[in-house]
Amino acid sequence: MTPKTENRPSSQKRRIRQFYALLSRRDFNRCHRIIDPRIRSKASSVTLFQYGNALRPFVDHFGSVTVLDISPNVHLDEPSALYEGRDFAVGKTTWADDTGEQHAFSERWVREGRSWYTRSTGFVTPAPAKMAQPDGSVADR
Repeated sequence: MTPKTENRPSSQKRRIRQFYALLSRRDFNRCHRIIDPRIRSKASSVTLFQYGNALRPFVDHFGSVTVLDISPNVHLDEPSALYEGRDFAVGKTTWADDTGEQHAFSERWVREGRSWYTRSTGFVTPAPAKMAQPDGSVADR
């Protein structure tokens, strides 16, 4: 493995850490710029407004994201139609929320030029738990 090839996975990990640091700071504009530019350029892609509205409840629910481990499987010089012939990485990012609870994301990233970009265009925030009241009604916890 050449030094240039060895450096690529570490640059990809740095990019993932950068993304989650921006997310924790609620810098949704810069997070949006880390979405794969080929996805962002499509008319049907998520807009900055939509993206911010999707990420805000996620950060409200979990708080800041503390990355614990990044386990990528980096594919260099392995053309794939799914990633339009670009280098790509798939893997798992393990993280902790503000309460210390651990979570994991399965992620896909692509390399465009010299930078890595996420293929994720949003996060799913758990719905508030419902609790039955003595009168039979249901309320949020």
